[in-house]
Amino acid sequence: MTDPYTNLGKQLLAAAHRQEANHRAAPVVRSWLSRRLNAAVMAVVLVLAGSAIAVAATGVLNGSPVKQQGRLSANAGIGVPAPGGSRLLALRAADPQGGLPWGMRLVHTTRGEICVQIGRVDDGQLGQLGIDGAFHDDGRFHPLAPDILPQYSDSGDVSCNVVAPIAIGSWRSGDRSAAPNGPEETSFKPTAKDLRSISWGLLGPHAVSITYHTAAGVRTRPVARGTGAYLIVSAVSRVPRSIGAGEELVGEISGHEVTALPAGRVGGPVPAATFPVLAATFRFGSFTCSIGHGAPVATSCPRPRPTPENQFAPARSLHEPVHVLLRPQSHESCSAAYLVDPCYRAEIEFEAPYAVTSAGSDYDVIARSSCTHARASSWSFFQDIRQGERVRTQSSGLFNCTSDEFKVQYLNSSLSTPSRGPRHESVIVGAATITEPYGTRHTPAATTSSPSTP
Repeated sequence: MTDPYTNLGKQLLAAAHRQEANHRAAPVVRSWLSRRLNAAVMAVVLVLAGSAIAVAATGVLNGSPVKQQGRLSANAGIGVPAPGGSRLLALRAADPQGGLPWGMRLVHTTRGEICVQIGRVDDGQLGQLGIDGAFHDDGRFHPLAPDILPQYSDSGDVSCNVVAPIAIGSWRSGDRSAAPNGPEETSFKPTAKDLRSISWGLLGPHAVSITYHTAAGVRTRPVARGTGAYLIVSAVSRVPRSIGAGEELVGEISGHEVTALPAGRVGGPVPAATFPVLAATFRFGSFTCSIGHGAPVATSCPRPRPTPENQFAPARSLHEPVHVLLRPQSHESCSAAYLVDPCYRAEIEFEAPYAVTSAGSDYDVIARSSCTHARASSWSFFQDIRQGERVRTQSSGLFNCTSDEFKVQYLNSSLSTPSRGPRHESVIVGAATITEPYGTRHTPAATTSSPSTP
């Protein structure tokens, strides 16, 4: 990385030597001027070098703000940051190599999601550093504005989920710059010292502490009040095969009951290198309990009974009409998709029985086929829909084999938290079966709209 202060110092020294060489004074005077000029130049260089050290330690020099990546919609996908819905938490995590600490910001979106942003903190601002290939290695601090979501994934600087009382995440190999690693952005090849293992979590207002693995052994520390937030940043011993990979788990709290996190327990069968947190402790009034193993309080938190309904595989059908139209595609389109003629795109139309107003619910189209040819794939809407709205959608991909059935289903993942979404259960809206035999290309394949049961 080029140091602008070193370059400036070299330029000043060169200018001083040129000025001395062109001076017409006597040798003694020239010698005196040379010493004075060199001393002045060195003083300037030392001041600038001191400033560079201060900048490196405090992040005073700001660069351009982090830009929004991709286009977001307030009524689709994860939404956009809600006005006044962003908050930088007070907790800080020291970096293993020093410098700016790490921090966490919570961003509530217009579609009911909560996004966790992780980055370096300078003067009350969350941001990223221009090192390790990020921002052309300019060495500056690039603030991350609270009204943008520049990266959305399960790894990187932003992670979004439908609001749940418990959410934990682990990014095993994040870059120390806090900027996501993208092969299209940089060719930088990190070493182990350039990477950080980042573990974060939101355990809700009843959380008291976490117990987790460290290089020196097991440790317990309190979490942030109100949010139950924690942030652990540690060094990486070796470069993993997948840079930036991570995982996330979610759970629920209801009354005094705490839903066990997926994979059994916190820190249970999940390797400590993936999720270093072994246990979490909660307090409900005078009652204190924990989930996981190794917490100071051995009393286990009560577990709620499992919900009998499978939210992601509904069995009950409303038997509403669903219309399917297979639209034959051109020879060029089929060839571009590496498919033989005839190939199709599916168009689905139905009336929405329930409204979708957040990311907690959605409509999906499930394509089922017994064909051995390239078949249609399933897809989702991820957008707001009015109750009773006539919905028309097309499959994103092309396929050769006309599928036996297209089924529309409504999924409500927020059912377990009624305060955060509608009470409608997940249901099958309806289904339609293809009536045209495989092989007819030029006539659009209409299908029956009579509902079928799963």
